Formats: sequence, structure tokens, C-alpha cells
Amino acid sequence: MREQVFGPSGYFADLSLPAENISRLRSMISDHWRSHLKSVAPKHACHFEQLEMDRYHEKSDLLDHHAIWPKEARILSLENVKEIRQMSFFEELESDFGTFEISDENDVGREEIYWRIVRPNEGQDMGPLHADAWFWELGHGYTPDNVKRVKIWIGIYVEPGASGFRYSPGTHLKEWPYHGIKKDGIMKPVIETPDEELNPITFMGESGDAILFHDRLIHGGAPSVGGKTRVSMEFTMFVKP
Repeated sequence: MREQVFGPSGYFADLSLPAENISRLRSMISDHWRSHLKSVAPKHACHFEQLEMDRYHEKSDLLDHHAIWPKEARILSLENVKEIRQMSFFEELESDFGTFEISDENDVGREEIYWRIVRPNEGQDMGPLHADAWFWELGHGYTPDNVKRVKIWIGIYVEPGASGFRYSPGTHLKEWPYHGIKKDGIMKPVIETPDEELNPITFMGESGDAILFHDRLIHGGAPSVGGKTRVSMEFTMFVKP
């Protein structure tokens, strides 16, 4: 994993979580999703009680989607993080990268493992292509000395080829122009290179498959053109050189 992430391609795409890990993550994230809905939209929460998360879009018109799902609302609890750290896929990460810390970019006081939710055919549910390093360069979060940043993206509910993750291999080896704009209360990067010049490819992983990548690799969410809501999970690893 390490060799490929820090090599010419900038990513490793051959990690699959065991069935018991993905099942537990689905349950954990779904509980978090429903709990938040009850707190911010109690009148409508009942409509989601019997829905799997990949059917969220069927009732999402009852809600102000963008208002109720800022990143802070999607960061898992400390108890969840502790449990995830005991999962077998996490042990596999540490066997390759060594023990590592997870970033706390939003200064919530704990390691940040968070999830994303993207409805089908809703382009505003995801941002543009970018490199994670740009957020750090714009003052978002703190990186300890003598570590490198590696991101992991895990598909929780995805339709292969119709939703998920896209990336441009090798783009971490070059500097790409971008500028920052203030959005949602923070500075966010906007790439100045058209997507067609970056030639991104779609990660064809299924639910439970993961991709690890260099934090200068250009990437982003893949447009959801299927019939289900996409749910994914991610976090940034501070690994030793």
C-alpha cells in the first residue's frame, strides 16, 4: 500500500473490507444518520426509520438536505472511532503503514472519521475535483511534524460504475493551479484546470472496497447517475515517513 501511494501512480486500490467490517460500518453510520435526523427534523424522522441509507433520496425532499448535513454532522463519535480502530481492516492498514494518528481537521477534539451522502442525479451534493493538500495549505487543520498525509475512501453503499469516487493517476507529481474561495464558513480550493485535461477515471469498487491515495492526488466524488444514494466513509492518516 505505502509503496503505491507514494509511488508514480499515487494510489492503492486493492483493499477490500471483510463482510463483517462493512456490515458493522453500515449499521454504525445508519444509526448516526437516523439519530441526527431525529434531532434536526423530528417531524420527518419517522419517514426514514424503515429506509436503508441508499434509499434516502426517496424522502429527502422533505428536508433541507444541504442545511442539515454539514461535515460536522457526519463525523462519527469517539466510541465509533475506537471500535473502527479494532476492526481487521484497520489492523491491515497499520501492518503496512505502522501505527498512525487520524486527523482532527475540524478541531472536534477527537480523531475524525466521517461519512458522505450523495443522492442520485444531484450534482450539488458533491464538490469539484481537488487535492486534499490544498485544504491544508488554505489553513484547514493542523499536521504534526514528521508525518505524511494519506487519505482512505471506503464505499459503504455504492453502485459500481454509477456512483463512487474518481481520481487522476499520477497528478500528485505535478503542481496544479488553484485558488481559494470562502464557502460554508471555510476557505475551499477551486481547481483552475478543466476536468477533461485531468482525465479522471472512476474507481470501480463495490461496497466495502477502499482506495488509499496521496494527499496531492487530484480526486473527487463521481457523479451519481444510478438509482440509489451513495454513502462513503473516509479519514486522513498521519503516517510516519
